[in-house]
Amino acid sequence: MHTYKIRVLPGETCLTVPAGTNLMEALRDGGLHLDAPCGGRGACGKCRVLLDGAEVLACQTAVDRDMTVELPRRQAAVILTQGLQVETRADGAGDLVLAFDIGTTTVVAYLMNGRTGALLAQASCLNPQTEFGADVISRIQYVMDTGSRELQTAILGAMADLTRQAAGAAGVEPERISLAAVVGNTAMHHLFLNIDPKPLTTPPYMPKVFEALELPAAGLLPIAPDGVVRVLPNIAGFVGADTVGCMTATRFDRVEKLTLMIDIGTNGEMVLGDGKRRLACSTAAGPAFEGAKISCGMRGAAGAVDHVRLENGKVVWHVIGDGEAVGLCGSGLLDLVAALLDTGDILESGRMPDKEYRLGETAVVLTQKDVREVQLAKSAIRAGIELMCEYLGAAVKEIDAVYLAGAFGNYLDPKSACRIGMIPPCLEEKIRPIGNAAGEGARLCALSRAEYDYSKTLAAGTEFLELASLPQFQDRFVDCLNFEEEDDD
Repeated sequence: MHTYKIRVLPGETCLTVPAGTNLMEALRDGGLHLDAPCGGRGACGKCRVLLDGAEVLACQTAVDRDMTVELPRRQAAVILTQGLQVETRADGAGDLVLAFDIGTTTVVAYLMNGRTGALLAQASCLNPQTEFGADVISRIQYVMDTGSRELQTAILGAMADLTRQAAGAAGVEPERISLAAVVGNTAMHHLFLNIDPKPLTTPPYMPKVFEALELPAAGLLPIAPDGVVRVLPNIAGFVGADTVGCMTATRFDRVEKLTLMIDIGTNGEMVLGDGKRRLACSTAAGPAFEGAKISCGMRGAAGAVDHVRLENGKVVWHVIGDGEAVGLCGSGLLDLVAALLDTGDILESGRMPDKEYRLGETAVVLTQKDVREVQLAKSAIRAGIELMCEYLGAAVKEIDAVYLAGAFGNYLDPKSACRIGMIPPCLEEKIRPIGNAAGEGARLCALSRAEYDYSKTLAAGTEFLELASLPQFQDRFVDCLNFEEEDDD
């Protein structure tokens, strides 16, 4: 078979691949990763590279000659690691314990003293599965289409690297770690454990495995050969162990008044309840706020506009790293839409009279399609909030506190979230960011079997509301699409 050489810049990597190989796959096999939110279907346009000086989409390019490929420089993402710092009594099951939060976009590891609970080191990275698609459905579809274990191999490799990084930072050998706890949404859970994800995509859209698991570490993590991995339970198809981790960290069954918890990542999960009853649901809300379907969308990294505001009627913005603006991360997107609603550049219906808006002299543009994506995402969240309240027989205004978990929730401006109607305006003063609560829940469960058992109790006692099955969901979703600042009774 004829082969060609690919010279990859920067770094002067040289790859030799068979003729006709897809360029993205060739780079991936060579350990070089590109963003591919659409899973390589050519729809997102974010795997652009320079091929012999001309810009092409790697996923749509076949290797048909010797070529020089220049990759875009990747900026380090700002990854949220801090949580609520809940105190617990470490049971000393091991001298060193580890906790993982496997997010769809990022992965965080925490290394702790198993006897005192002290945090010794932490490490984080982007989830390498993103090159197979930004959203969980794209990744599941890839596994179903190919039967490949590539996604499991990718996440296990990342977790192994983070284990060694954390151990190295703490000055210990990874083999001294005896126990690890893991949280992640249901899709990440199944891909991590190589469990068939097909049930997540077919009615009734439930996990193949619900229950908490204690598994030998061998084959999963490079810790003690006789080490154990605790995996928290799932609740439903798209309400997973990460939500259970959030509930564990917030002691959700002990809140006295009606409380709403929202975790908006690549997917959006919500829990509403009090000490007597709690209800969980999920919404397809995240991709827009993580940049996957936004023309200038990007993660929170250097060059991302993360905040926008009006000053004397003029739009001003802040860029992470204080350099040139190259894109919009979720919080910046939310702020910009809110600001343009106030300037009239976006109408309450979502229509942009000028079809697009450029942020000053920068390359950052917000298009009509981008605004529609924001409308779809915010409407799904708002409809979910309202329907959960109806299901529990409560008015939205009766919600006493709103916990926002995850990176997007941590950095968004509550005023902007309420201005666009994603969160009912009557709740603005009740919003409280709680950081990486899922990771905090994993830490608690690594330190204490009592906490791990508590997480099982929380999962078992949480009702799941399948929004899409409710007859009124579609009508409510449509009602919430506009940006009117209407409040709920």
